[in-house]
Amino acid sequence: MVLDALVSVVVIGLAVVTVVILRGGTTSNSPVGTVAAGAQAVSNVTKGSKWLDGSGVRMLTAVNADMGKISTARPTGSDAAVRAAGAQLAADASAALSAPMPPVDAGVYQSALNDLRAAGSDDADGRFGAAARPLAQGRAGIMKVTAAADLPVKAKTPVIVEPNGQ
Repeated sequence: MVLDALVSVVVIGLAVVTVVILRGGTTSNSPVGTVAAGAQAVSNVTKGSKWLDGSGVRMLTAVNADMGKISTARPTGSDAAVRAAGAQLAADASAALSAPMPPVDAGVYQSALNDLRAAGSDDADGRFGAAARPLAQGRAGIMKVTAAADLPVKAKTPVIVEPNGQ
């Protein structure tokens, strides 16, 4: 009796799976599983989606961490900590300049990284006053670029042909 019930469930399950596979996993009024829906799913959501997911942003994350270390070290009065964070900022900003550039405002990004490299060098050399301006300019440039790269792309409405021509 239990075996008969189990066999019935398996047969019904196989029938459902067969129907779904033969129909391609879609319903007649749903774009899910269609070529248009697949293309839309693969497309980027923001202007810089690929860049924001890539190695360039990993480098930028290091630069942001260095700026945070400088901001944390300055109020403590620890010149050694500011110098060390500055040296790291200069090195990471230089490395980020050789990484992939963002798809938007690449010139602003390069300029910001050059400002941050200069600020890091100034801090590393103990010229803390000289580092303040390029640090602020670099931070502002990075914020501008990342905001522009994170803007949504214009959505393209997929063409969906209705099965009965409606």
